[in-house]
Amino acid sequence: MLNQPKPQGAIMTLRKTVLLICLLLLPLSSLAAGEPQIYTIKKGDTLWGISERFIKDPYYWPNLWSNNPDIPNPHFIYPGQKLAIYDDRIEIVKAEPEEVDLEPVEQPDMPEIETVRDEEPQQEPAIEDLVGGEPEDEIKIKVPGGGIGFIGIEDLKTTGRIVDGTDNRLVLGSGDMVFLEMDDLDTIDPGMNFAIFDLGDKISHPVTGKNIGYQVFELGLLEIVDVDENVATARILSNVREILRGARVTPFIAPEKQIALKQSKADLSGYLVASRRGQSTMGQFDVVYTDLGAEDGVETGNLLYISRPRKASDVSLTDKPLPDILIGQAVVLTTSRETSAALVLKTANTIFKGDRVATFSE
Repeated sequence: MLNQPKPQGAIMTLRKTVLLICLLLLPLSSLAAGEPQIYTIKKGDTLWGISERFIKDPYYWPNLWSNNPDIPNPHFIYPGQKLAIYDDRIEIVKAEPEEVDLEPVEQPDMPEIETVRDEEPQQEPAIEDLVGGEPEDEIKIKVPGGGIGFIGIEDLKTTGRIVDGTDNRLVLGSGDMVFLEMDDLDTIDPGMNFAIFDLGDKISHPVTGKNIGYQVFELGLLEIVDVDENVATARILSNVREILRGARVTPFIAPEKQIALKQSKADLSGYLVASRRGQSTMGQFDVVYTDLGAEDGVETGNLLYISRPRKASDVSLTDKPLPDILIGQAVVLTTSRETSAALVLKTANTIFKGDRVATFSE
């Protein structure tokens, strides 16, 4: 028996129903695809971790700077801030301006409150500056051991030098007794501590070629145990490198174990000129040296942003400057007159001598 054909009116009604359902669902799906997920920053979050969690790319964090040009420093994130998470990007949500009561209100005197957060020592340098805490907190970075070193001028002031050891060994280390030839023995007393250091190679500026000075290596620490009319006798308390006869000494100043982050007072720019280990490529937790010093206004605790000029892929843009590529961040550990030493906190790419460094005052 042949199937009876369905009435034409029923078929048309079914088609209209399906079409109507599709039209109703289409805007909803489009809206869902275009709307970002709003994420509220929690204490302990890092831009590094958020990038890895939501867009599976931990190296995305420098793009927050380029994608949000009105935000001078996206690296400080605080609990309560909101991020818009898209499939391929993250944007910082601007805070809505609060309504201000224009009527005069008598403000009570507020006591000054100092909030300091001291973290427990960690195996690796703390990187809370990228994590963020409460904005009023004092954020500190653990200084790495092993001697930071610095770039010194040729006539670097010294107090004396090691001329020999009690057992005539060439290579000296912790526990060895040594003899010191001092500039002024009358000012030297038993119990005084001196830092041991040596000069390395000359450092030339990677961009200008100018001679900056010598790389200074911190070798160890010694204590004076006796002083006679010719030499001082000392015991080496510790060493981070091998110590040779001829190594220089200078009065010991205990280094800071933690550095508090400090806002830069001016917008400064310079170059990365060398590294503590002398390697050609640098990365996270390396100590590097820059041509920005105390004379330029750089201070211990200032954040440095490491960048590299962006090369245009289009020939028509070769004569137009493009925004630099942000490749890392460092914190200034020590400063001298014309240079500074800094600890690299984060990198999105390999760092080289000649890369640019900059501070921002806002």
